[in-house]
Amino acid sequence: MIVKFLASFCFLVMAVVFAFVFSKVSSFVEKHILNRLCVQEQIIVITIGTVLFEAGLVLLLAKVIAWSIIDSLFVASLLLLAMIWLPAYFRPYQENASRTVGKFHRGIHSGEIEVHKFGSMHPFFIGTLIFCAVGLLTVFGYYFSYFI
Repeated sequence: MIVKFLASFCFLVMAVVFAFVFSKVSSFVEKHILNRLCVQEQIIVITIGTVLFEAGLVLLLAKVIAWSIIDSLFVASLLLLAMIWLPAYFRPYQENASRTVGKFHRGIHSGEIEVHKFGSMHPFFIGTLIFCAVGLLTVFGYYFSYFI
């Protein structure tokens, strides 16, 4: 029981420290690097930075778990694709459910909901899509000879 508590507490502390460090790094990069660029250059830098960051995470995952890089790339690409697509896919369902409850209990009509669109065109979203597409195509190309 106490081991579970300590493990949970350590995980919570690490998550808070990671969020704090990420916030400081993000504000430093925004203040000192991105403010000097035009909007188009900012989008390109953030997109390339996202792809490089995710590639670094895949290499770190492969090293820590002792998997091959190609297998880590496949798993990471699927997980990242799910992380960016599933919340956007289920958002209309959640909005519709909350609007139904509001209308049933309070009689409040809060308008129509939008149909699911494949997400925003934010640079992080674009970078993750590029990484996932290249990663899955690379894995498919690598293992294609096994299927022929």
